[in-house]
Amino acid sequence: MAASTRPGYHLRMGHDAPHPPGPPAAGPARGRARWTRLVGDLLLIAGGLVLAYPFWSAAYAQVQQARLHAAYDERAASFARDIDAARGARTGSRPRAVPDDELVRRLAAQYRRGLRAGDPVGSLRIPRIGLDQLILQGHAVRGGLDPDADTALLRKGPVHYAVTPLPGLGEPFAVAGHRTTYGAPFFKLDRLRRGDAVFVVTPYATFRYAVVKTTTVKPSDVSVLGDRGYGLVLTTCTPPYSAARRLIVWATLQRARPLPAATRGR
Repeated sequence: MAASTRPGYHLRMGHDAPHPPGPPAAGPARGRARWTRLVGDLLLIAGGLVLAYPFWSAAYAQVQQARLHAAYDERAASFARDIDAARGARTGSRPRAVPDDELVRRLAAQYRRGLRAGDPVGSLRIPRIGLDQLILQGHAVRGGLDPDADTALLRKGPVHYAVTPLPGLGEPFAVAGHRTTYGAPFFKLDRLRRGDAVFVVTPYATFRYAVVKTTTVKPSDVSVLGDRGYGLVLTTCTPPYSAARRLIVWATLQRARPLPAATRGR
């Protein structure tokens, strides 16, 4: 019994000895917090990219339009030289009067021969909505009002449905454009009203159209690209930020005027 009363006895026996401190355990809560922070950071980055998408896509379209203008100027100059060369080859022959519509048709046929997908066709100008952009030549494929083959081209600007004729070669001249991204050239297309003027300027002629009506159709309804007596058809997605339907603007040709350089000596 005396031994049990000696100071430190219980400590030596280990009954009351404190356990040495160990490293703190990384419990499940700490791991969950780390993953939560990581997911939050990723969501913030993704959200920033989504919010910035309209801005950088618009910048991309603007750069591409600038490049297209340089290519278009070169193509127009080359076309004018070809016309002058053809006119020079006919020197000495008696000039014959040709009506404007026939002259435009001949020039359009000549211009079409050198046109490839992605080449600039001409400019589309709609004063009411402040639009002035170059149109690209699309691929001659069917399948819908947003053919996959033209997806990359639409990022640069409005695209001509190549299954429809060029202005002066038949009707309609059909053009598609983005509504909300890549510069959104057709964002205000729904604001067009009956009688509004639409201009298409090509290296061979200037065409003036007047809006007749607007309608909506399914994306698969390619019948709007057929000849229904309208000279111009513009298509875009509707409502904005949705691809559920297609907004169609129908316009009739009012005037086709050959460019002055094409009328000399005709």
